[in-house]
Amino acid sequence: MKRILSMTLAKMLGIVALGALATGVALAGEVEATIVEIQPDTGKLVLSDGTSYEIPVDFFVDDLKSGMRVLVFFDEGGNARTLTDVQILN
Repeated sequence: MKRILSMTLAKMLGIVALGALATGVALAGEVEATIVEIQPDTGKLVLSDGTSYEIPVDFFVDDLKSGMRVLVFFDEGGNARTLTDVQILN
């Protein structure tokens, strides 16, 4: 009986540990929309769906223009969405 309780407790602790790890992981996503505004001074990209994305320092945005239809890939952590890739759509 004591061994069964120990195994159950170990499983429960394992589940709690996995849950704690999962909450700290950034989520990845993608969205298709039109660029409304690029703000290089503040490092923001705003899309037609109303979302804004942080532009990483090493991210090249010179080819991007307002009005372009794009497929945006991003990581989401906390309240911020950070660009990981942008594909220009035709």
